[in-house]
Amino acid sequence: MKRYIMNISKSITPIIGMVVFAGLTQQAQAMPMFTTQTGMDCTGCHTQQMPRLNKLGRKFAASGMTISTAVSDMDGADAGFAPNANINGSLLIKSKYNKTYDKPDGKGAIDTREDSTNEGEFSPIRMATIFLGGQITENVGAIIKFGSRKEEGESIEGKAVYAYSKDDGHSYLGAVFFSTGSLGPFSGMEFYNTGLYKPLRMFDMKIYNNTVQKQKIGAQAATGLQVYYDMDGLFDMDDHFFVTAGLYVPAQDGLYYDMGDNLIPFARIAYEYIYNDYNFIFGGFIMKGGDLVADTAPLSIKRETYGIDFQLEGTVMEKELTLAASYVFKNDLEYTGINSAIDEYDTESRYDEGFSVQAAVSMTDAIIAKVSYMHYNDTNEYRSDNLNGTTAAAQTTKINVKDLDYAIGLGVDYGFALYVPMQVTVEYAWMEPSLERVEKFQNFMVTLTLPF
Repeated sequence: MKRYIMNISKSITPIIGMVVFAGLTQQAQAMPMFTTQTGMDCTGCHTQQMPRLNKLGRKFAASGMTISTAVSDMDGADAGFAPNANINGSLLIKSKYNKTYDKPDGKGAIDTREDSTNEGEFSPIRMATIFLGGQITENVGAIIKFGSRKEEGESIEGKAVYAYSKDDGHSYLGAVFFSTGSLGPFSGMEFYNTGLYKPLRMFDMKIYNNTVQKQKIGAQAATGLQVYYDMDGLFDMDDHFFVTAGLYVPAQDGLYYDMGDNLIPFARIAYEYIYNDYNFIFGGFIMKGGDLVADTAPLSIKRETYGIDFQLEGTVMEKELTLAASYVFKNDLEYTGINSAIDEYDTESRYDEGFSVQAAVSMTDAIIAKVSYMHYNDTNEYRSDNLNGTTAAAQTTKINVKDLDYAIGLGVDYGFALYVPMQVTVEYAWMEPSLERVEKFQNFMVTLTLPF
């Protein structure tokens, strides 16, 4: 443990120096392009834990990014609409340092490769993304992103939304076309903070804190079309209802897939209710479809995914509190055909289930404290270490080293200004593998976010 502390101290010294040099603190900003469009500051649509959305932020998303004047109340009833286009731009840059301790490789031994995160990994520019978007017409909004990520390389992605409302923003009926290289099928219209949409998760260290992200449900490439309905006052004035359904292809192009033969239906439903100044949100999601093909056929996917999620928003002793939980009952992805089972293409079949819960509380106007718990079970039929008494046909080539009895995470977000608003996130996680011979391992991560 002493070695871990010494290594961490050396790793974060430059970042600590930069934070101290920043002086006065303030909240990190969200996308400035939307503050320009709406006339509000970032706290109008976001929780203190940027960039997670609050109730009004969800309403802005449901409007298809068409709200273009100052909004004075929580339900958007006084929101105005600009008659002409209101398009703006933003730039988001992320730097990251990641260090694991005793992380195992695919066979359960400690990963000793030179490029392993056990050696520490610093990315001065982990991600750089240019955003351009906003209101195009009274009922149409769009956003396009030009990005570069260390994992995926360069990408172009975005979405276009048609949103119709006949009651001053209390409800929206809309349709979305979207294409993304890494944000998954719920990137078209998803605005809750449980991880189905990757940018709205609570922890940057997503694979050890959020079971939806661990299982790549809210990740990977996706191109699709969906319709949605967003409504205030379903049963009474204190509730809110959201439902969406659509079809997606797990790709941005037809390089490996026959896109016409790989349309996967998906749906999401959520219900909010305010009670004693607390907002309770209950939701569920499903993705099911596809088919199995011969080894000589074009790449194909068969998917069956079910899950539920929960979110709580409120205040405790005048401190903003957010709680989010997800339970995935089943997440089976079977890839068949040419280029299946290739790690480089992320087409290896998986069979998952798991649970996670995260909580965040505002300690000050500038500091957010976070904690998480996750359980993960890869339900593949793996061979055991003791193969006595089993036939060769019953033995698979894999070893059950991925399961986690639990992963516990702690984190702090610190917002400050140094010429431009910034946010530093420091996170640590402890993992307990289910297989006894696999060492316990840990992960440390520091992220610096700069929105312009």
